[in-house]
Amino acid sequence: MSPNSVREAPGRGFPAEPVEGPWADQDADGRRHVPGGLTAGQVVERFRAQRARSRGIAASAGPADRAAVGGRFATEEEAPALSRILFHVLQEYARHAGHLDIAREPADGTAGE
Repeated sequence: MSPNSVREAPGRGFPAEPVEGPWADQDADGRRHVPGGLTAGQVVERFRAQRARSRGIAASAGPADRAAVGGRFATEEEAPALSRILFHVLQEYARHAGHLDIAREPADGTAGE
């Protein structure tokens, strides 16, 4: 996941915080990328900072609490429970981790379960 993807999911989604340029890491074809000029260390630091922020959001509410209206969700009916948002994030991590396996397995010959 890109830095903006991690920032976008829980922050804008649950507490309806404004996120500047949530799709700024997409090119004209909709593919995500790390913006030019960022070092690997900067990307990791941004990821860790957002991870801490996301954990704070998750710890501040119960799984059945619904997202705030505004930001990503226009009405209470559209606003999902925190558990649904977190499950979506988990699905995205699993999907992208699978992509990494596809790239890694041919390199070292080790296959996962």
